[in-house]
Amino acid sequence: MTKQIVNAITSFFVQENIVNADNVEIYQYGIEQILINLRIFIIIGMIATISDMWIETIFISLGIIPIRMVAGGYHAKTLTRCSVLTILVYTLNIFLVSLLKANISNQVIYALWIIVLLLIFAFAPIDHMNMRLNIRETILAKRNSRIIGIVLAGLSISTMILLGARNKFSLSILMGVLTAAVALCVGSIARRSKNEEM
Repeated sequence: MTKQIVNAITSFFVQENIVNADNVEIYQYGIEQILINLRIFIIIGMIATISDMWIETIFISLGIIPIRMVAGGYHAKTLTRCSVLTILVYTLNIFLVSLLKANISNQVIYALWIIVLLLIFAFAPIDHMNMRLNIRETILAKRNSRIIGIVLAGLSISTMILLGARNKFSLSILMGVLTAAVALCVGSIARRSKNEEM
């Protein structure tokens, strides 16, 4: 279904001379990405609305997106797997935030932040076929991902100190960054096993 919509949109763009026919594959890829991300956003929005966890969703995203953008991480092999995995990880995150709001201490939060920062320092960045990094880009991404991790940890811990350990803002940021850090670890393992197969 998505392919048919993508083909229809790109055909319209070519017929109307909006895009060059030589670049159709590039536009098809871009439109497909937009449609898939829109579908994921709608599903996550529905879950956030049903669970009444929009604030948690925003702060989880605040934790995940900056690290993923700079440092990369695990990528599913197909767009369908990526969509399903994104929705499952999001659902797990809001479940864990709900659970932790009632059952977490400052010490556990500090321990989790230490683990998160160690993972970021150890594994970031992870390049993949859509984001190949040269040496200079790798050094820059490593530095930026560490800075982002430290800033998000500071923001989360400051919020925890001001509002208490069990506040949704601090826990949501923590879960978002933890998700990104685990994606770095899994991405590193996947890349290593792929390199060993070659």
